[in-house]
Amino acid sequence: MKYGDLRWVLNSPAPGVTCGVPTGYSDDMTQQYLRRAFGPPFYSFLIGSAALLMVAACVPAEPKPDSTDAGEPAVLDGGEPDAVASPGELPLADGVRGVSETLEEGAAVSVGEDLHGRMQPGPRAMTAEGPYAVVSRDPIASRIGFEVLERGGNAADAAAAIAFAISVSEPHFSHALGGGTWALYYEAESEQVYAVDGVGPAGQNIDIEFFRDPQKNTGYGVHRTIVPGAWDGWMLWLDRFGTEELDSLLQPVIDLAEQGVPASRSMRGFIVQEQARIASMPHTAEVFLPEGRPPALGSLIYQPNLGGTLRELRDAYRSARDGSSEDVQSARIAGLQAARDYYYRGPIAERLTAFLQSKGGFLVPEDFAAFEAELREPISTEYRGVTVYQAPPNSQGISMLMALNILEGYDLSSLGPDSGEAVHYIIEATKLGKIDVYHYVGDPSFVDVPVETLLSEEHARAQRERIDPLHALEWPAEGGIAVAADSNTTSFVVYDSWGNAASVTTSTGAQFLVGGETGIMLNQRMANMEIAAANPNMIAPGKKVRHTVNAYLATRDGRPYIFGANTGYDTQPQGKIQQFVNVVDFGMTPQEAVARRRYITHAFPASTYPHLATNELYLERGFPPELEKDLVARGHTVGTSGIIGNANMIMVDHDTAQLQLGADPRGENLGLLGWPAGALDGVPREEGHTNE
Repeated sequence: MKYGDLRWVLNSPAPGVTCGVPTGYSDDMTQQYLRRAFGPPFYSFLIGSAALLMVAACVPAEPKPDSTDAGEPAVLDGGEPDAVASPGELPLADGVRGVSETLEEGAAVSVGEDLHGRMQPGPRAMTAEGPYAVVSRDPIASRIGFEVLERGGNAADAAAAIAFAISVSEPHFSHALGGGTWALYYEAESEQVYAVDGVGPAGQNIDIEFFRDPQKNTGYGVHRTIVPGAWDGWMLWLDRFGTEELDSLLQPVIDLAEQGVPASRSMRGFIVQEQARIASMPHTAEVFLPEGRPPALGSLIYQPNLGGTLRELRDAYRSARDGSSEDVQSARIAGLQAARDYYYRGPIAERLTAFLQSKGGFLVPEDFAAFEAELREPISTEYRGVTVYQAPPNSQGISMLMALNILEGYDLSSLGPDSGEAVHYIIEATKLGKIDVYHYVGDPSFVDVPVETLLSEEHARAQRERIDPLHALEWPAEGGIAVAADSNTTSFVVYDSWGNAASVTTSTGAQFLVGGETGIMLNQRMANMEIAAANPNMIAPGKKVRHTVNAYLATRDGRPYIFGANTGYDTQPQGKIQQFVNVVDFGMTPQEAVARRRYITHAFPASTYPHLATNELYLERGFPPELEKDLVARGHTVGTSGIIGNANMIMVDHDTAQLQLGADPRGENLGLLGWPAGALDGVPREEGHTNE
């Protein structure tokens, strides 16, 4: 049997370690899961087509939950269900150091002593066809995206494939047809970073007084749905950066929807949590409460209506593509436009708005027809010789950049990651960034966002002076400049052989609201808009929400260096700041950086209605007791949290052509790393490895 350049078997894990599949699965469930995720031979994890790495494949095994409470989610961060709570201690850095050490060496086959037959390619110059990788929180989506890279697709193609797959395998976190997306793309040919704004606006018929009435503005419902911008964003993304045919990217996802996808721990956990609400919505219950109860772990979830909608979009693309008399690329673009029109100006928009209006929603067909995603210029700042790009407003990504500007004035590396002083500075800088977002950031089509001022050195210096080393800042707090008076997110990163990079965060804002017979999981993003007239994020017809979704991509010497993400409403910029300084300031590997214990402050109004600010600081379990005592002494109100968000990361070393991946062990994340056929010719193999 031939498997390209390399072949190896992940076997014989150390006692207490589970490899390659989310923990908590029985043997039968594991086999069914692997059939769906990887195909036969499922029992041996044999890897084909190229060298491939399963990152985060080995984490400390957890007790197998029983059928009644398996994987119930921890609801964190302003009420957003964001990850799955696990029994016992979190599997953090100490539990995954083997992965980190392996990646640091550049090898792609060994996790400590648990995987056998390590092989280490030597350093070599980056070529036109170098290593490629994907990391996402969903193993099935990772494998689908990786297969796109294996067959010659680029990072844009693979990212779109992952986004489409997540809509079926991880719909409780995001949906390419029902949510919103901010994505950054580094284009190697132009050496430029671009931002795609796939976030839709509120409807033209929106009624601000409705949302000011607490009896009407309930915590869940179709009144909170904005125009789903993600689909148009992905069509723009593929138009501008992609190379593959849309139907080839959609077909595996159609198969998943129609043939069934295994219920993961996180999916089942959220279904258990939302069971009563799901049961009240027939179209949603039909999918997620088969036989009237939550699915068993690993049992198949069928989504035939969604499969049918995806088929219609596929056929609209192919019909226009084949009917075009233009050249191949122009015909492909015509097909993508047809898929956009079929959704926003055709049958899908008609079905969605009919459903929404029948339930009391505000969107009408004209809202869909008027929407187009945008290619935007990202915002950026410099941090210790690294250029960090972020999604521009209306995204809240600017808060990360403002915090980094403040932190550059401190020598964090001399303090250490568990130093109370370092953690205090990071927390205070994060607060000030988020407070400025609350005061100054909104939809730039409606309000003047002072981006240049907020990212200036002068502003960072003034904000730094507001930080007291011995006393925590509390809300309410003013913004840092003077102006006139007047759970459910996912992320993934992709790098291809040609040096293109994609960093994506995408979300619906809530789980389990299926749009009638379309099968599309709809967003709840109106929950992020304000009812206060003085706030730049106040609700208005046609206005985009101050979106929590953001993605970062950092370059060094003009080429991709670090790109990653962290999920969870107001956790997003906080987790991104922490993972970024973990690498740049504290010298961690990407795996150590994303696995590292996290903390989250609530000393600013939450992004979600009713926008509470509790001034509390939550630490994940496992921090040294001395750190908590130090933070309390500095005035922080400290509590212990469950899992805080979910993170992924890729780091590129262009001098050695090595990629390092970080896949969060808190979830079911999977990172895959490969080389094109022939790329490792001449590299010595250790005993037990062949080119077969």
